[in-house]
Amino acid sequence: MYSVGKFRIGGQLGQSPTWIVATVFYHGDKYLLSPSGEFDKKGLSEKIEEALSVVSDYKLVLGIDVVVPSEQAVHSVLSFLGDFKVPLLIEAASPEARAKSYLAARELGLTEYSIANGIHTDMTAEELEALRESKLGKAVALIFDPKDPYKYIQPENRVKLFEEKILQLAKSAGVDLILADFVVLDPGSIALCAEAIRIFKEKYSYPSGCAPANALSTVTKSTVTLDEMYGVHGGSAAYLRLKGADFVMVGPLSRVKYVAPVLAMIDGLLGYELRRRGVQLSEEHPIRGLLKKVQKLFTQPTLPSV
Repeated sequence: MYSVGKFRIGGQLGQSPTWIVATVFYHGDKYLLSPSGEFDKKGLSEKIEEALSVVSDYKLVLGIDVVVPSEQAVHSVLSFLGDFKVPLLIEAASPEARAKSYLAARELGLTEYSIANGIHTDMTAEELEALRESKLGKAVALIFDPKDPYKYIQPENRVKLFEEKILQLAKSAGVDLILADFVVLDPGSIALCAEAIRIFKEKYSYPSGCAPANALSTVTKSTVTLDEMYGVHGGSAAYLRLKGADFVMVGPLSRVKYVAPVLAMIDGLLGYELRRRGVQLSEEHPIRGLLKKVQKLFTQPTLPSV
């Protein structure tokens, strides 16, 4: 297992809780008030606290994927989000803003929870040097090459890309903890990403996952039924977790509340399996969350009112 601040990730499937990663300041985020980076601090703070309350109840982990909107906004955005003390996956709209963000995370004393997002086949020398100089030591690695999408959508080729190029880039940037992101291109490719995660996990211990949200942004309560919306987002997250994903990127913070119960139940059952095999689980493991509640309901059923 690996640690980011007080949070664990990786290990045997189910040994540590799933990270639910929500994105802020994406294109169209209502909390982003201008392209330069002005944002609604009060509204966003309330939404983050709401998501934190949900994951805390289920004993999962909330990560925040921040798309820093501009170079000017780097310090204000990171200092604001740093106060929440959660894993912070840092990306930006330009290579220059990404490089500045990595360095700013160190300047602001946020290295413990900051994760560069990240290592990719087209990263510039400036990004690489900034990541090395920042000493973050943690990065998301995008396991895909857009120059040849038909080749690198295939699971086996993605793992080869990691071995032949991505791993070396990460090492040259001083990255010890790699979070492998098997990039989702469309809804069907979620299955290909899951297969890539499975193959990858057979060879490497690095945490891995992907962003089904990349392909599911149009699945909302205005385009499908409410039951279908819950099913699509929750079902995709559940499928990926059972294939070995350590983190799932779900998109907006509002999705956390209906993906979390699904993952909490899965993590509880996975933990139950591990405990029977003698694996020691932490006091904050999801086995002590939703599964415990459901077990109590079973053993102490509520009597019908007369």
